[in-house]
Amino acid sequence: MLWQVACDFDGTITHQDVTDSLLDRFAPPQWQEIEAEWKAGTIGSRECMTRQVDLLRASPEEIDRHLESVEIDPAFPAFVAFCRARRIPLSVVSDGLDRAIHAVLGRHGLGHLPVLANQLEALPGRRWRLTSPQASESCRTASGTCKCAMMARAGQAGPAPRLSLLIGDGASDFCAAASADLVFAKDRLLRHAEHRGLPHVAFHDFAQAQRLLAALLEAPERFRAKAAAAATAAATPEVTANV
Repeated sequence: MLWQVACDFDGTITHQDVTDSLLDRFAPPQWQEIEAEWKAGTIGSRECMTRQVDLLRASPEEIDRHLESVEIDPAFPAFVAFCRARRIPLSVVSDGLDRAIHAVLGRHGLGHLPVLANQLEALPGRRWRLTSPQASESCRTASGTCKCAMMARAGQAGPAPRLSLLIGDGASDFCAAASADLVFAKDRLLRHAEHRGLPHVAFHDFAQAQRLLAALLEAPERFRAKAAAAATAAATPEVTANV
């Protein structure tokens, strides 16, 4: 079986939401009111982030200095090397900010990874603008980066279709999780996968994710069957199962 991996960035590769950290540092408190609208479901994440980015006031140098403090899961570089050695395509697919992702990955020697995300554009007067080249008008969650559409396209790329593995932690991954063949999930995405009965495996860090991926490659059908069984059990409160 041929696999491809789509990996979230904020809270998955990093230990924090990098976009929120930038807003905390360089935007007035109104950004949290916009966040509340998104959490209430009255606006999509694309509108939410567009309005929030418009509040940022910082020079490019200040933004970049802040990003120097962002740390990643220390096992992620080894996970990337594991995928590369086995010719498994790995892309960072994020509803976050490309400038932040490129800066953080580049600092850890991972600048070669494909990144699909919103674009953060510097404007005069310490202002910023968000553009969303990966958006889709048909996106069910009105995201800046429509992860489900991108995964569907990627699955058909190349000489043979690939099965899709999604690795993520939050609400921006919900749509893609429904169309992925398998999900490595934590935090909000884990609860969502359990509630929806999606084939998934819980993970805590990329050291564990690497072990899980190795097991998947060694016995794909058995591994996916266990993941599906765990999903069914999780969706049934009186039954419990572990993968």
